[in-house]
Amino acid sequence: MKLLITILSIFIIPKECNNMSSNFTALQERQDTITITYEAVSRGFFEEISISNNSLTTCNDINRKDYKTYKSPKESWNECLKLLSKINIDGLPELEAPTSMRHYDGAAHATLIIKDGDKKIRSNTFDHGHPPKEIKELVEKLLALKKMLTKQ
Repeated sequence: MKLLITILSIFIIPKECNNMSSNFTALQERQDTITITYEAVSRGFFEEISISNNSLTTCNDINRKDYKTYKSPKESWNECLKLLSKINIDGLPELEAPTSMRHYDGAAHATLIIKDGDKKIRSNTFDHGHPPKEIKELVEKLLALKKMLTKQ
């Protein structure tokens, strides 16, 4: 049994790694056309974080008049691309929210938006602070980047 698992691992794991690295390579080739945006909104609360190849833009004004732009570190952008390469981007609209506190004002409505050239894909809404597991790492990375850059 151990031998069977070992043999299967030898063939399956490298294939998965190749898929992820080829997705990452494809994203890197198109990195100038990609923007990743996280939005969260409720009564009295608004947050927008947008990262692209060379900048991170934040806004806490629901009228979107007061944007702050920061130079995003290249390592952070590459990490975002790596996390994005693990996600089925076309499947974003079908992701199920793990919680539903936003239905009774227990959390802000949050959305992840991926813009790739003319193509714009938006996730279903989910609770701010409780993203679906498929996009959790990417959302947490965006929130951490905002926190890090706004403290500077």
